Amino acid sequence: MEVLDSGVLNVHPLLRRGFTSLRLSKVSSGEKHLESIRDSLRAKSIGVYIHVPYCRSTCMFCPYFRGVLRSRDELGAYFNALLREVELYGKALENLSLEVVEVHVGGGTPSIVPPKFYKLLHDKLSEFFNLRTGIGIEVNPEDFQNPEVVEEYHACGVDEVSIGVQSFDERILKSIGRKHKSSDNVRAVENSLKAGFKWVNVDLMFLTPSIKGYVELGLDEKLRAFREDLNEAIGLGVHQVTYYATIIPKNSPGYKLVELGKVNQELDAIDRFVEAALSFVDGRKFYLTRVYSFSREPYEYATVNLEVVGPLLGLGAGAWSNTGYYQYINIHDVNAYIELVKGGRYPAIYGRRLSEDSMVWRIFFDQLSTGRVEYSVLEAHGVKPTLKMKTLLKLMELAGLAKKSGKGYELTERGIIEVYKSVINYVAEVPVKATATLTQYRDLERLPMEVTIS
Repeated sequence: MEVLDSGVLNVHPLLRRGFTSLRLSKVSSGEKHLESIRDSLRAKSIGVYIHVPYCRSTCMFCPYFRGVLRSRDELGAYFNALLREVELYGKALENLSLEVVEVHVGGGTPSIVPPKFYKLLHDKLSEFFNLRTGIGIEVNPEDFQNPEVVEEYHACGVDEVSIGVQSFDERILKSIGRKHKSSDNVRAVENSLKAGFKWVNVDLMFLTPSIKGYVELGLDEKLRAFREDLNEAIGLGVHQVTYYATIIPKNSPGYKLVELGKVNQELDAIDRFVEAALSFVDGRKFYLTRVYSFSREPYEYATVNLEVVGPLLGLGAGAWSNTGYYQYINIHDVNAYIELVKGGRYPAIYGRRLSEDSMVWRIFFDQLSTGRVEYSVLEAHGVKPTLKMKTLLKLMELAGLAKKSGKGYELTERGIIEVYKSVINYVAEVPVKATATLTQYRDLERLPMEVTIS
């Protein structure tokens, strides 16, 4: 029985970048850490990612760093530490005149945080950085049922929301262990649009598992539900739809069902789901912003691209940062994180240098994920198209994955599907595996000098 847990999707050989291991070194000196940041920033315009590692309950297949919130006091202490981390980096980097152009909050469940905290976050970022944007947060539908609460978030500096709808089909929601109902989804979207958020994205999940004796759906039923979800989302008037396959990581509660032989996932049908999304977009006035999302305007709610290419400053327990040539990760333990920051220490515990060649290819593959590679865009990022890049694009053209378009290439439908699968494999092989590994290292006095993710 196959489940999507670790890079098992069969991707075209031209896009199969084998992941072997990721070696991280301990951040042993705060001063050297800061020096690495200053020396490696790829640009003055940066994104900021805030991690909220709290949820009201644990989702069955969630692979990310999070825990169940026990009290409001616990949340308050964590958010005070977040504000302190902003201050630590703000003071240390203030002479660089950095401009913050994106702020996104993920988790966990950012909508578990009261609106007033986002006002404090907005003000603190403004105090130390040239803040050019509002705040985007991920939202659980059940948290956006009260219009007055939604409007309060908007009034406190939140101007973008990504709502974790997952599906409007009750059977799909049940199969992935979600607590909310389809009616909660509708109300959350309607309240968000009425509140006037600049951008409203909804996340949809497909390739959900069938669970013996619980929720057993056939492939045709799942495909029909996905098409209906796309129609429902757009019919409600959202600005963007993001769609992704269900990953069932070994460190998730739901993996026990896999070990018991109760889960079935039709991995060989992933192409049909992506084809369904592309067919939905075809002929409509939508922009394919990424191989996994489309929108009404050429804009997107996303931070994944900055995690890959930088510069991104990650704040909070478990956050990842990437300056462009230096990648580092905060400790995956809330209490240890608070202890470090309260003591005036940086919570980054592991990092690694990224080579110039790595940076070039990261930017190239980031462009591939938009469905097109334009040489002018690469050059705007400071990347001169190399012979290897041009050769790969030519081979993709010969394989029917891309076609020439102006001064660059555009992916064909087949190419979009193959790049989509390579993105899913990357998520399963790198951040998901890294989270499973790094949550083991919580004792600040016993951190190994090196950690290998494999």
